[in-house]
Amino acid sequence: MTTPAQGPARGSVGRLRVTALTPLTPAMLRLTVAVEEPHLAPDPACPNQVLRLSPPEPVATDATATAVATSGARPASRTYTIRRADPDSGLIDIDVALHGDGLFVRWVRAAEPGDLIDFTGPRPHAVPSFDTDAVVMATDETGLPALAALAEAAPAGLAVHAVVEVPDATEEQPLASAADLRVTWLHRDGAPAGTTGALERAVRSLPWPGGAVDVWVAGEATEVRAIRRVATAERGVERHRIHAFGYWRLGRAGSPA
Repeated sequence: MTTPAQGPARGSVGRLRVTALTPLTPAMLRLTVAVEEPHLAPDPACPNQVLRLSPPEPVATDATATAVATSGARPASRTYTIRRADPDSGLIDIDVALHGDGLFVRWVRAAEPGDLIDFTGPRPHAVPSFDTDAVVMATDETGLPALAALAEAAPAGLAVHAVVEVPDATEEQPLASAADLRVTWLHRDGAPAGTTGALERAVRSLPWPGGAVDVWVAGEATEVRAIRRVATAERGVERHRIHAFGYWRLGRAGSPA
């Protein structure tokens, strides 16, 4: 077991214990945890819920510890989607894109069963309406766990068009759904994430479904805004039907975690 130099800070938080780490692809790791101390009750009716995770900080020098204490800064944390929660075993799967070199990615790379991590949540996150004619979804690998969870919850017969950008073909994953799910995989093939514009082009070139359409998009913040503009300005999607979230920002240190 890895031994953090300084344990998680206590407070109005819960605590998770790592039970397993399973590689799904070369750059996607499934973190399975058990709830040692709960924080909020989950909503079984919501297919997209998130936890805010606070990895243990390294041991600080006396001067650093004093500076942090007097600044009132909160422990560093990142928000991740619950990919799957098993009500019988109480285990939670969190799929982590090993993207960037942020605090949480460094922690999860070194984590071992038995390690502890503080968290808050779960809290509901963006869910497109399934009472619609079609759903268009677009994301890079950072939003793939949420897209997969939403696809699993989509009802039979609903038309779902998903566009997913990943580093290369080894990062494609099977996506289970009762819906009429059509997936377009885009490969960066060596190009840095957030630089290709491929997601925007692919969404623009989709044969747009008729009727009421909900749009769900997540990933790099600039690309998310561009796809939102395509949906509103070019496809006439009503604003309340757009669920758009920048998970990370190109060029920002530690982003994504």
